[in-house]
Amino acid sequence: MERKKLLLFSSAAGFLMACFIVVIVLLSGRQPGNLLASHKLTPPTPLEIAQQDYADITITYHFGDQSETLTGDRIVSWLREDDGSDSGVAFDKKQVQAFVKELADKYDTAYTVRKFHTSTGKDIEISQGDYGWRIDQEQETKHLLELLAARQSADCEPVYAQTAARHAKADWGDTYIEVSLSAQQLWLYKDGQCILESYFVSGNPTRGHATPKGIYGLTYKTRDAVLSGEGYDSKVKYWMPFNRNVGLHDAPWRKTFGGQIYKQSGSHGCLNLPPANAAAIYRNVDKNTPVIVY
Repeated sequence: MERKKLLLFSSAAGFLMACFIVVIVLLSGRQPGNLLASHKLTPPTPLEIAQQDYADITITYHFGDQSETLTGDRIVSWLREDDGSDSGVAFDKKQVQAFVKELADKYDTAYTVRKFHTSTGKDIEISQGDYGWRIDQEQETKHLLELLAARQSADCEPVYAQTAARHAKADWGDTYIEVSLSAQQLWLYKDGQCILESYFVSGNPTRGHATPKGIYGLTYKTRDAVLSGEGYDSKVKYWMPFNRNVGLHDAPWRKTFGGQIYKQSGSHGCLNLPPANAAAIYRNVDKNTPVIVY
């Protein structure tokens, strides 16, 4: 009898449990709105939207046949919430500046040591002078922020403070003036070919007027100039400065050039040239033509 009661109780409990489950299922199926009402979707924040927008964006910088790509992952890492901006987000400017500095450290050539193969067959190092590529880091930071504001991928070159003939270790290219102070001789190369050789008289080192060594770009060139300094006013037909008031020019007052003249009767720093050679150089150079002095 007791066993019969226990079985009846178990069957009743099982029946009630089954009914309960059916009711839950029916309620779930008939009233979806009530269940969703308690799980409303939260809209994404401006920062989350920006992170999604920039995830696949790339900015590729070109340096001749080399390139550097700023990826979406890094761009996203620069984003910050900013209640003061229209979009509610902004870029960490210090991190943008740091990226631009990385580019400059890697690709700038101005003020770096460069190897040069001379016309006499020697390999030397040039460590002075201001010629070469140099990114304008302030302006490039501004440029990059403008590119990012567009929320689109882009290919570009950086903003330069100054440029060189080509992107390479030998950034002076194939057209340049090579100057050997010890030999008092120069060579003019155009498109890889030496088209002129000339002796000259350089600055007098014993009087503190030694011609500065290094690699420079011609500042400009002009005809019929008057070169003035302490104790002199010299009229020249061809004036090609490359380091402030130091440059190449004709020196019709001299009868001889080369040798050791510069040690006793040198210039105030300029390279004095025979008039015909100065004229030929003038015709074949332009602003920023490299002048390599060693």
